[in-house]
Parts: sequence; structure tokens; C-alpha cells
Amino acid sequence: MTKETYLDKPVPSILLIVIVSSNLILGLLALPLGFFLIGKIPLIGPIFIFSCAFLALLYTGLTLFALGTTKYYLDTTGIDIRFGIWHRFFAWSEFNGFERQKKVFVFNISSLGSTPCVRLKDALVLRQKNGKLIYLTPNDSYQMLEKIAGFIR
Repeated sequence: MTKETYLDKPVPSILLIVIVSSNLILGLLALPLGFFLIGKIPLIGPIFIFSCAFLALLYTGLTLFALGTTKYYLDTTGIDIRFGIWHRFFAWSEFNGFERQKKVFVFNISSLGSTPCVRLKDALVLRQKNGKLIYLTPNDSYQMLEKIAGFIR
């Protein structure tokens, strides 16, 4: 017997890419400031500026990588959410409900960092038995909702 698998690879929204990329621009703008400060203040200033610029570039790169590689694998055992080099697996027995949210949901997320959302609206919300919410932003929320409904009883 083969295990039924459903794959959804969501495409990030333009607005979210612009927001994340603005962090990259701020990091790049900090570099000339660091070069200017090298001759003006003691060594700690440029080191701080270059460190901030490096961390902004690193964070932006990892975020864009995670957003661009997000995939949802659904099968009879659970949902495996892969993003970048990370992944989270949740068994269907951990959930007690689900719903679809068409409105902007970003301000409702209480545990940032649990799974990446590649869009700012039209999400599927999975309610865990421990009270936590998992937000998913698939390409076709209706089709994924049908699949999830078949797995969560």
C-alpha cells in the first residue's frame, strides 16, 4: 500500500518580499556609515556598525531562503513543514480543529517563528490540542483545506 502524499509549495507575496528586502537595504546602508566612522571614532564604533550590517544581511538572506523554499507535505501520519534547512513535523493527533482566515492575520500570530507564512492573508489555521495555532499559507487554500479535513477528524 502506498502512502498518499500531498505537496504544496507556496509562492511568497510581493509585499512580504519588499518588507524583508527593506531590512537588506538598511543593512547595506550601514556599511558606508561604518567606513565613515573608521577614522572618526574609536574602534568599537565601526565594529558595531559592521556587525549590525552583517547580521542584517545574514538575517535577510536566511529569511528569503526560508520563504522561497517553504513546502507543506501532508500524508496520513501528519504534516511536515519544510522551510530552508529547517523543518517541523506535526502529527494529525496533535490537532483538534482547523479554519480558514481570509483577512490579514499577521497581528494574530502569538508564537512567531513556529512556521513561516509566505503571505500576509488567506491562511489556514490549525488548532493544536495544547492551545497553540499553526498558520499555513498554501497556494490553493481550498484544496489544502479539503486534504486537511480528510486527515483531522
